[in-house]
Amino acid sequence: MAQPDIIQGLGADLARIPLAVVGRQATPVVPSRWEGLLPWQATRVRDYVDADLGGRPSLKGAAERAKLSPGYFSRRFRQSFGLTFSRFVAQRRIALAQTMMTRSSSSLCQIALACGFTDQAHFTRTFGEMMGSTPSRWRRAAIRYSGPTDTIGSC
Repeated sequence: MAQPDIIQGLGADLARIPLAVVGRQATPVVPSRWEGLLPWQATRVRDYVDADLGGRPSLKGAAERAKLSPGYFSRRFRQSFGLTFSRFVAQRRIALAQTMMTRSSSSLCQIALACGFTDQAHFTRTFGEMMGSTPSRWRRAAIRYSGPTDTIGSC
């Protein structure tokens, strides 16, 4: 059988299949699975972290809120948010610190402690890694564009 005969034979077989079947994409053999946390789990975890930024939000505590084991939660969290739980907490703390730096004239030490960092050095190191600048340099640049500030206690 020559090659044109083979192609014609395949064409004849395809002509017998209804167009609705030919036009559809093949369905995967393994059904797709939900990747990451469910929306209610992500909301609970985000609320838990935001409520305890000044304290010590833990992976175990977040996993309990999502009703998952810590190992499984860690994997699903990374799929949902694209970063580890500890990195997520650090980002939320930095965001809170940025808000405080622009809205108050409190020292960086006070802000660092209020945001849950162990000390100003830890805050400065984490801030520098994430923002590419020191907190004081970032604050000076941000104050140019913001209004008056208030003081929040002493350190």
